[in-house]
Amino acid sequence: MGTIDLHGLKHEKVGSMLDIFIWENMKHNASAVKIITGNSSEMKKIVYDIAHEYGFSIDDSWTNSGTLIMYLS
Repeated sequence: MGTIDLHGLKHEKVGSMLDIFIWENMKHNASAVKIITGNSSEMKKIVYDIAHEYGFSIDDSWTNSGTLIMYLS
């Protein structure tokens, strides 16, 4: 499972970085990716919105509240 750490990044950069990260993982047939957001509710909202745009489901990691799991299939 691929992982990207968005914690500490400027919100305006997240969309393009996440697009590239998702695309690269889809090319390698990943079924899910781990997205580290930290505890920023705004960062989590950005990631949830992008998942929704792509039609992917997303869950909070049960082991780390600062991490989301996005399912690519």
